Formats: sequence, C-alpha cells, structure tokens
Amino acid sequence: MNNNSVEQPDPDNIKMFVGQVPHDMDENDLRKLFEEFGRVHQINILRDKITGSHRGCCFVTFYTRKAALDAQNALHNVKTFSGVSETISV
Repeated sequence: MNNNSVEQPDPDNIKMFVGQVPHDMDENDLRKLFEEFGRVHQINILRDKITGSHRGCCFVTFYTRKAALDAQNALHNVKTFSGVSETISV
C-alpha cells in the first residue's frame, strides 16, 4: 500500500441510522461517543435542505462490522442523550 491510498472500511461494513440525537450535538460529539466501540469512518448528521438545521438523526459508518454491531447492542433502546426523553434508536 502506498502513502497516497486512503484506508477504506471493511467491505461488509454497516451504515447505521441513529435517531433521537440532540440538536446541539455535532459530528465531533457523536464521534467521541461512537469511537468507544471502534474506529469511525464517517458521520453524517441529517440536516434540513433549506435551513441547514439539525434534524435529530445521523448516519454512522464504522470501519468494521463488529464495531457497528457492538455500538448497536450497547446503545439501541438503552442509552438516552441528555435532554431527550426517548432512548437512542440505532
């Protein structure tokens, strides 16, 4: 592998949908949370196309399938973000 190549996620990686994300959390906040479970390749917060405002959900792609499944098992219907009444949906 040369220095110009960019490391890509495993071919069987999972792009997870995450709901019930507080509107004041940005990509860096979410990265800190999800990196507990493994290296994060990409985080995309869904935003309103017109206003650009945070829609309270995002997609997270880990480098490995195992990390995504570990995050799902630990967070789905278990963890609640501060200021949000419902548990995270992963």
